[in-house]
Amino acid sequence: MEPHIASSYQDEAIKAALASSGIRRRRPSIPASSLQSLEAYENLPWHLQDNPHIRRFYRSPGNSLRKSFRSLFSLHNETGNIYTHLLGFLVFAFLTIATAVWVQPAPLLLGRDTLASIGQAADMTLHDLMAKAGAWEKAARRAGLNQLDALEEALRGLRLSDVLLEDLPAALEEKFNEVKNGGSSLVSQIEHGISHLEHKLTSMGASAAHDIEGFIAEVENAVHKAVATALDATWPVKRWPVYVFTAGAMICMLVSSICHLFGCCAAHIATVIWRFDYAGIAILIVTSFYPPVYYGFMCWPSLRLFYLVTTTLLGICTLPVTLLPVFQTSGMHKLRAGIFVALGLWGVVPIMHGAILHRGVPEVTYAVGLDIIMGAIYLLGAAVYAMRVPERWKPGAFDLAFHSHQLFHVAVVVAACIHYKATLVMMRWRDATGGCMGIVNIGNNHGNGTFGVDY
Repeated sequence: MEPHIASSYQDEAIKAALASSGIRRRRPSIPASSLQSLEAYENLPWHLQDNPHIRRFYRSPGNSLRKSFRSLFSLHNETGNIYTHLLGFLVFAFLTIATAVWVQPAPLLLGRDTLASIGQAADMTLHDLMAKAGAWEKAARRAGLNQLDALEEALRGLRLSDVLLEDLPAALEEKFNEVKNGGSSLVSQIEHGISHLEHKLTSMGASAAHDIEGFIAEVENAVHKAVATALDATWPVKRWPVYVFTAGAMICMLVSSICHLFGCCAAHIATVIWRFDYAGIAILIVTSFYPPVYYGFMCWPSLRLFYLVTTTLLGICTLPVTLLPVFQTSGMHKLRAGIFVALGLWGVVPIMHGAILHRGVPEVTYAVGLDIIMGAIYLLGAAVYAMRVPERWKPGAFDLAFHSHQLFHVAVVVAACIHYKATLVMMRWRDATGGCMGIVNIGNNHGNGTFGVDY
């Protein structure tokens, strides 16, 4: 029996079994017209036969790029794979913007030991510090007076029912004459004017409050930067490691979505496309190491350089392996998962090393805990992908949704979001401690102390 005939026969048998069992559905969950042009696994060419447990709903092999793009808006067994990582890309695009625009540096926390170190600062005497404090006070007063001048100017231009306050007696006389002549009620006119005045005052108060809040934030930033300069501290710390990670996450997820979208093209196109998918995974793993290594070893430049260079080189060595043609065959899926797992497990070394150096610091302990959860989710997703569950247990039942590749994609997005949270914890901890100030100036105790950063 021909494969397509067998597939059709199986479909008819399933329909007959449902009919005989008395099971009726008022509204089909999947329109038949959206799936009738899809193929069964047996009808696929060799380069598309990857998972034999996914039995149906494959797009027609050899599609053009245009037809493959149109499949973005149709239902097939790659729809979930496309949208899980496409949504993940959008999430990390938003997180990148949020980090740059809305995530403010944690305040520089000045404890007793830190304040005591001011007197030991080589580049500033107590007289210099008092002079700077006086300059900040004068600047604050000058800015405050400017705000008062703006407030007075706004009051001068304030109108009551579009009439200047100084013209109020004439306006009342006019309204009284209107009442005598049968016009509108004087009381209603006065109420309208008072309401208009209250609205103006409320609007002006909200605007003034916003201006004052912005002014206070600017003064706080200036004070933090000045104190950091006086203490030879770093505030705020560099953000580029966070952007390296979010960029790696966006590259991985966008490339993955594109590959799953155009993976049904001709063999010479599909085999090239899938190589970029595996390269994207390697990029995500390597860039994930940058924030914990940079912030964890900020005060040990040699160790920081060693771990960053080693991790980058391991990722570069992984890329040629993922790009080999033999790596694309269906029998290599376990080796693919194993290589990525091995690359990810390398991250245990710098993370645990950093945890030992900063033992007792609550922020580091919290971040390491988040990264352990991240690693567990990654490993679980890779195990599900390698073992091809749950579709292995019931072939054909998970063709459209909840098969192993979709679950792996969800695990990647969730784990990456947890790692982003851990990255923010480490970054804000370094902000609060002035970079290496917590290590250099607080008793040379490797930063073991509670800085109480609020997350």
